[in-house]
Amino acid sequence: MIYLIITTCINIKFGLHNNKHRENRYIECIEQLLKLLNNDPTIKPIIVENNGLRDTYLDNFDCDILYTNNNIPYYSHKAGNELLDIKEVIDKYKINDEDYVIKLTGRYKLLNLDFINTIKSNNYDAFIKFFNVCTKEYLDNDCVLGLFAIKSKYLKNFNYKLKKSAECEFAEYVRKNTNNIMEIKKLNLECCFADSLDLLVV
Repeated sequence: MIYLIITTCINIKFGLHNNKHRENRYIECIEQLLKLLNNDPTIKPIIVENNGLRDTYLDNFDCDILYTNNNIPYYSHKAGNELLDIKEVIDKYKINDEDYVIKLTGRYKLLNLDFINTIKSNNYDAFIKFFNVCTKEYLDNDCVLGLFAIKSKYLKNFNYKLKKSAECEFAEYVRKNTNNIMEIKKLNLECCFADSLDLLVV
């Protein structure tokens, strides 16, 4: 089974505080994703939002949603809170060690199904793009955290030390701890960076 975890955070601690833009972006990107998936029975999309159980516009999507309280702990990088969300989804849904987890940042727009189809037709421990989104160049020890896929057991055993960037720590962990990696050249993902709202297709 492939679980697609869509990470969201309506009340943000990092980046520009433009709530309307954030709401519109979430709606646009998640609608696009669900349209692409077209109720594919092999993919289980789950939205996770980390500011507590309440009614939000995310309830309008036709997929599961899990509300957590994981925005409360303070980390120097939002990836720390995000990882807590991912692990809570894994626990709540009892995701098996060998099942794939696709992590997608909810404000990032998947442009087509190439990445998902690659996962469905190959057997690797991880599918990841090694790349620095700031310098826009390949780096062996850096990656795009907005979209990756990995077997659940590796996420269960991963924790950020937050001594480097989250992207570098995860890239190094994947290289060191997985047996085989498919390095993705093109994710076909439109990133929307929280600090600037700039767009970049990777």
